[in-house]
Amino acid sequence: MNKYREGVEYYLFNRQKVKESSTLEDQQWSIIIEGIFKKYEGTEMGKLIDFKYVKQLPEQSIFELLNVEKTTYYVWRNRLVNEITLQAAYLRLIKPF
Repeated sequence: MNKYREGVEYYLFNRQKVKESSTLEDQQWSIIIEGIFKKYEGTEMGKLIDFKYVKQLPEQSIFELLNVEKTTYYVWRNRLVNEITLQAAYLRLIKPF
């Protein structure tokens, strides 16, 4: 499990708040999050992001809407969180060790 998941998901769930923040750290997180939203727009991963982090639907509903198994959902979510974690580490927003 990605030990940074909770922190990364905070930024995903609070996208607008972070976007409007004036702190340098929040601005850097916003760049990462907005890039992720743009990258996956119109894809199945983009739908997962929208259902989970924008509309905040229950997981069971997301499985059904995406027509995927529970394991696929978690693989996608973990891939997303790991991608964001790597970008944040690159920008030194988090320390990987």
